[in-house]
Amino acid sequence: MVLVFSPSSRAWLVIVGYLFLLADILQLAQCFPLDLNQTTSWIDVKERDTGEITTTTPGTYTGIRLYPSCAGKEKFFKNAFDNMAKIASDAKTSVATVEKALAKDRKKMLPTERSYTDLYQSLYGTFDLKDKNKVKNAKAKLKVISKFVGKYAQGLSGNQFKLDVYCNGEAWVTDGKKDTEGVYTFKLPNEPLSVPTDNEHLDICKDEDGSRTTLAFVTTSRDHSKDYMTVCPLAWEAWTDDTTLVTKKAEGLKELLGKSLDEVLNKTPESVFLHELTHADSYFGNDALDDRKLGAEEEDDASAYEWVDITKLAKEDKDKTKISDIRPLDNADTMMYFLSGLYLSEKANWGDGICRDPKKVK
Repeated sequence: MVLVFSPSSRAWLVIVGYLFLLADILQLAQCFPLDLNQTTSWIDVKERDTGEITTTTPGTYTGIRLYPSCAGKEKFFKNAFDNMAKIASDAKTSVATVEKALAKDRKKMLPTERSYTDLYQSLYGTFDLKDKNKVKNAKAKLKVISKFVGKYAQGLSGNQFKLDVYCNGEAWVTDGKKDTEGVYTFKLPNEPLSVPTDNEHLDICKDEDGSRTTLAFVTTSRDHSKDYMTVCPLAWEAWTDDTTLVTKKAEGLKELLGKSLDEVLNKTPESVFLHELTHADSYFGNDALDDRKLGAEEEDDASAYEWVDITKLAKEDKDKTKISDIRPLDNADTMMYFLSGLYLSEKANWGDGICRDPKKVK
């Protein structure tokens, strides 16, 4: 039997067909919502278009957004944050190992336990393992460190950081006029929630005399809902190859012997990002770390960066017992060196800042 439709019936069939098509489109739209405010691409799915804001990979670090100045660096950031997640996760176990080792006579410690403990004492204050009060104080500090490290690891593995990343300082603009204190005020014009920041040079990544010492910096939003990380040109010049903390660890003891921890960390992006993310106020809140100064912490006192100064800070505060007064616990570079050093200490002892054979350190 052949069905014959009149012109009006055929018109209705066309309309019904379009309705079914529209229903399919709406169903797809529910699965893949369209954001009309910005374009977001996933680095493992498609190429990044100029001018887009991108993230790293779906379901991993979607709270970390890369701005146009980071074009082509999506995989770089994904690898760096993957490594950081591994480093922070491993540190949780290492901190627990340090705490257990404090109950032992040093002669009975395993080489790895001595490596962890030596690093801890250098960065947070030396003490006599036979002095019960000193050990008690050391464990109290470890408790604070353990809490921070645990939260850090959870933030990375749980996709909880909210961070906008700029790969140079060009997004920060100033009117070119110094204020009454002789500094320029910089703003992110397309980010109304960003907090203005000051600098003595017209280039936010340069010092007053035009020199470059800043690798990166982090600021927070007014409502503390997210942070902004700016990576300066000096950092990209330092990262000239594929060197990471993971590749450094893979080199083995023979290649690392005699090298300083400063030398190793200065060539790896994870060390910079591990430091900067400790400032992430939107995630850590009141537990976010600062860049503490040596001495009386006067304006002209040096900030505690790198091995010499962070170990000096530890010596200055080693006998303090009030947690809030112990500056190494609140110093970003101290935490970065501890996390990085623990990761590298499975095969080496960095207790004095130089790589040594852990089996030969007594």
